[in-house]
Amino acid sequence: MTNQKIAIRPKLLESIKELCENDRDFLVVSLCTTDGFSIKSFASKELNAEADKLAAMSSTIAALSDSSAKQVLKDNFDTTIVETSSGNILFVKTHYLGLPCVLTVAARARMTLATTRYKTRKLAQEISSIDE
Repeated sequence: MTNQKIAIRPKLLESIKELCENDRDFLVVSLCTTDGFSIKSFASKELNAEADKLAAMSSTIAALSDSSAKQVLKDNFDTTIVETSSGNILFVKTHYLGLPCVLTVAARARMTLATTRYKTRKLAQEISSIDE
């Protein structure tokens, strides 16, 4: 991969903005390359999430999840979920402008895991459909 700046298409911004505006329970939405370069990151004001650190963590968790899935189930990973008492974090494999990426979303616990998963997978599909 490369560390050069990746173009931010208006559709990417629109999709993320729509998700965050329609549901205030989303605390973080971050898209990064699989090798840890941040593409776009949004965090609620109550969090202190640094985009570069979030990208590094997300790519590492995705790599470990993919390795685990291949070793145990002989398959690729799609989603990794971290559940806590205050909320859930989802790491979802996707593509953006043809690049393999990881979409990371954190939501408050009052949003059900099923709802968080559905909305996150939908966003990942929208991101994958963005063309060059």
